[in-house]
Amino acid sequence: MKNLAAFALLILSFIFTACGSKETIDDKAIKVMAQFNSKCPIMIDAETRMDGIEIKNGNTIVYRYTLINLLASKVDTTQFNRALRPGIINTIKTNAELDELKRIKSSFEYYYKDRENKFIYSFIIKPEDYQ
Repeated sequence: MKNLAAFALLILSFIFTACGSKETIDDKAIKVMAQFNSKCPIMIDAETRMDGIEIKNGNTIVYRYTLINLLASKVDTTQFNRALRPGIINTIKTNAELDELKRIKSSFEYYYKDRENKFIYSFIIKPEDYQ
């Protein structure tokens, strides 16, 4: 199911490429995003469900996930951040499909909630993190 997450990144790359020289997302791109979101929620792996993608502040891509087997009260958020953030930064740095998003200095927010729909943790990868 990691290919599904890669597909989501590809969709976003297409959206920004299709927007031409604009530095934010236009109405056409929002329609493409809505089509992708209509297929959500989607299981990424045995623990992680992708609930959707949204755009915030014109240039921040927000990935919303649910960790279906966890309770927020049982998560060590410091350890959670240490486990996820470096790998995500590396993916953003090395994934050529994100070049257009990186060119316009997009930020990437990852938002996680638990099986009871309670907030666990979120973090933002900013351009200075992946350049």
